[in-house]
Amino acid sequence: MPILNITKPFSSSNAKGTTYKLQSELPKLPVPELQETASKYIKTIEPFLNSKQLADSKAKIEEFIQPGGIGEELQKRLNSFAKGKDNWLAEFWDDYAYMSYRDPVVPFVSYFFSHKDLKNIIGQDQLLKATLIAYYTIEFAEKVQNETLEPEVIKGNPFCMNAFKYMFNNSRVPAEGSDITQHYDPLENQFFIVIYKNNFYKVPTHNSKGEKLSKGEIYSYLQQIKNDPTPKSLPIGSLTSLNRDEWLSAYNNLLKSPINEASLTDIFASAFVICLDDNVPVTIEEKSKNSWHGDGQNRFFDKPLEFFISANGNSGFLGEHSRMDATPTVQMNNTILKQISQTNPEELIQEISSVTPKVGKADILSFDINPTTRSNIASAILKFNETIAAHDEEIFQHYGYGKGLIKKFKCSPDAYVQMLMQLAYYKLTGKVRPTYESAATRKFLKGRTETGRTVSIESKKFVETWTNPDATIEEKVATFQDATKQHVAYLSQAADGKGVDRHLFGLKSMLQPGEPIPEIFTDPIFSYSQTWYISSSQVPSEYFQSWGWSQVIDDGFGLAYLINNDWIHVHISCKKGNGLSSDKLKWFLVDSANEMQDVLVKGLLGDKAKL
Repeated sequence: MPILNITKPFSSSNAKGTTYKLQSELPKLPVPELQETASKYIKTIEPFLNSKQLADSKAKIEEFIQPGGIGEELQKRLNSFAKGKDNWLAEFWDDYAYMSYRDPVVPFVSYFFSHKDLKNIIGQDQLLKATLIAYYTIEFAEKVQNETLEPEVIKGNPFCMNAFKYMFNNSRVPAEGSDITQHYDPLENQFFIVIYKNNFYKVPTHNSKGEKLSKGEIYSYLQQIKNDPTPKSLPIGSLTSLNRDEWLSAYNNLLKSPINEASLTDIFASAFVICLDDNVPVTIEEKSKNSWHGDGQNRFFDKPLEFFISANGNSGFLGEHSRMDATPTVQMNNTILKQISQTNPEELIQEISSVTPKVGKADILSFDINPTTRSNIASAILKFNETIAAHDEEIFQHYGYGKGLIKKFKCSPDAYVQMLMQLAYYKLTGKVRPTYESAATRKFLKGRTETGRTVSIESKKFVETWTNPDATIEEKVATFQDATKQHVAYLSQAADGKGVDRHLFGLKSMLQPGEPIPEIFTDPIFSYSQTWYISSSQVPSEYFQSWGWSQVIDDGFGLAYLINNDWIHVHISCKKGNGLSSDKLKWFLVDSANEMQDVLVKGLLGDKAKL
């Protein structure tokens, strides 16, 4: 089973085909100017410090950047390190941020999409829905593999397509100290995996002539799997929910059997995974939880692409985050779901039932489960249940308004929702705390993300003014406008590779063993300002009803949001037992959304405005 090594950076010199035709036009991630980052950094920490603390921190920053000082030396080293590289940050970021991370990938790393329900027979029939998801995913995979997928161009800027190489026929694999990504030749591994009742089945994506399977053929395979009398098995996949070191130990035990090694290799090499679940989630909360983590069984969390279809036709997606951020998988899911929504149910049923396809048997993967593996599975189930029980999840689904109204306020919908979340958090806690928003840097070669620091002097004044009972509408409107403008400005700079976090990370990474650590990095505000009490991000989709992930610290919230034309969604996650409550934050989101609408309509549109 050929393994491809794609751990090396994608070079602009080897671009070919449509997909990568614009790679050579992409600039390389810049190393920001030292003085520029220092000035920006001071502004981002000011909201958290009193005057004495700010003066002390400024003195440490000034010492760091003084002519001939250590800051200039580290800047020279970083500039030298960046020379000749496609992306200086990518040299160590994937390992630092993901592959060395040892906590379970679910719920702490992976992100989910819960698909909008389809109001027809396709949306209510598990096998019809699964057939179309598989069919259109195979179609999308062919475009990626044949390099016929059109490159993304957003606002005139081509976006790096490097991450799409990590989409199909690969997997995260546990390894000592730092996990690895194993990638397999798609032409030698033309199949996907279906998990049903904890059993793993191989389903081909193409026939012996290299032709993509028809919808009828895929349906026949899925029907065959559903009718398979093989009893429910022990959930081997639950082992992927363990801490990475515990999973590595369990993995090494599995590899003692060549039967297990062959089956695991098939899972790793598969194009993608589809999980057929027996459950029937009804509420948006139930559907979201099933897409994110379920009960930890009938899953294989190390795969970068994993779809779920419940018995009632509800579907969702889980993305393993280590090599891909959400933007490529959003594009894939949007493409697939758009095609499904345009499918005529009667024509699909006619196409499937008109000819009985001749298909082979879906191979069931065998596992040799020894007593140690049995014990590991029992432990994994217990630990997973404890982890999920410690999480507090709520969903703010506000149907009062969305982009349609927000744009009438002449502000960025993203900045609007960021201020909404700041106001709700301040009402809940009475504090302004560091907040992360993901800013995509895919306009650069091999770009991934930079930190958008939401909290600013302006956002602090905004929440303080809006919670002041004596503040006028005019004052509230003015602070709102200042805060949203500042947010847009910083996020734009971050997307241009000029945020402060990655640059400071790069400078610190240039220190040599044994060198004294500059005070800028030992100053308490340095670590505090990167302690994400709110971790937030938005994705663009009219086909999702929810999406989300975990909080990143025990005392924080994870806030994933969608801004559709007529509604706003925020998935709220936090850890129980730390004085936080997702339902209380949800209440303050409702309260703040209503207040912001009332004030801004009166202050910007007038009392008689038609909404």
